[in-house]
Amino acid sequence: MSGVRIPDGFVDELKARIRPSELIGRKVKLRKQGKEWVGLSPFTNEKTPSFYVNDQKQIYKCFSSGNGGDIISFVMETERLSFMDAVEKLAEDYGMPLPKATPESQAAYDR
Repeated sequence: MSGVRIPDGFVDELKARIRPSELIGRKVKLRKQGKEWVGLSPFTNEKTPSFYVNDQKQIYKCFSSGNGGDIISFVMETERLSFMDAVEKLAEDYGMPLPKATPESQAAYDR
């Protein structure tokens, strides 16, 4: 996958299509608490929930481990993937084919 360039806007479009609580809820048991979702950290062994997901801000925050970020960083962290591999996996899982770089777009990017 090295050398592949993601077109501008593709990652934003991908993140806009995926609700963080839905994606993260596959790995973490979440319950609704006000505007956020809360659950036990997937990064530490805890008994009191300190893991929060906010769909409006499209982020997660784990107060016990200090980890936080968006859906791509969550997939990178929990599945030990590179940024490109995480984007590719999410795109595949959510039916958004990764655009192929054309020689023209590659040359423009390289410039």
